[in-house]
Amino acid sequence: MKKISRMLLLLIVINNFLFAENLKEIDEKKIEIVNKEQNEEVNTGQDFTKPLTRFDIRGKYQSFDGNESNALTVFRMDKPVVLENEWKLAFRTDIPVGFSNRSNEDTFGSGDLLGQLIVIAPQGDKNWTWGYGAQTVFNTASEDNLGTGRNQLAPLLGIKADFKTERLKGFTYLLIRDHNDIGGDSDRKKQDYLIVQPAINFNFSKGRFITIAPEMKLEDGEWFVPFSILVGKMVTPKTVVSLEYKTPIYDKNKEYNNELEFRIGYFF
Repeated sequence: MKKISRMLLLLIVINNFLFAENLKEIDEKKIEIVNKEQNEEVNTGQDFTKPLTRFDIRGKYQSFDGNESNALTVFRMDKPVVLENEWKLAFRTDIPVGFSNRSNEDTFGSGDLLGQLIVIAPQGDKNWTWGYGAQTVFNTASEDNLGTGRNQLAPLLGIKADFKTERLKGFTYLLIRDHNDIGGDSDRKKQDYLIVQPAINFNFSKGRFITIAPEMKLEDGEWFVPFSILVGKMVTPKTVVSLEYKTPIYDKNKEYNNELEFRIGYFF
């Protein structure tokens, strides 16, 4: 009887030891998974070098002098294509529709169609990469107040660098677009100008992010420099919402007084 008791006691000790080792392995795996998740950044769609297949609905409101305003809805579609050696093509299309009461006239209709293509170099193990391409604006607006009346071709060049600290992750980039007028309505102003867009993006926990990316415009030798801030959150792994506010800091070329844009985007 004593031998049986000793054998049972020995089996219990061995079982507890093995069970403890299994628990230790499970805990280590959990810790490894958590650490991996913490180190991986969520792609919120703000980085032009990491394009996503997506569909956005953007509601934009602009105010001008004299109680004039634009209220637009922009349908945006993005599609990346991965090439050999990890080069990427990023396609984008914007289709705007909306309302305007500028020039003492209430109008509703479609705006100018926008198309964009960026060729993006592989980043690899580096903390930076770059891209080049072009943006095209087509004179498709149904009303004068909703478009420029001119076609434009804008070569673009951009460079981006990631940064990461113990508490902060994100990236910064610089995009430059040179807009060139390529024809349109003869009674409308030609669209020749330069866009310089420095940006910095901070990623926080739970899919939250802040982006500061003002589009500075140089036209006819005069600058338009806005303040811009965007706050956003990934509300699901494939859905993003954001709110952006812009207002002029330096405004020799009158663009707008205030601009507010709400966005909801779905990633495929």
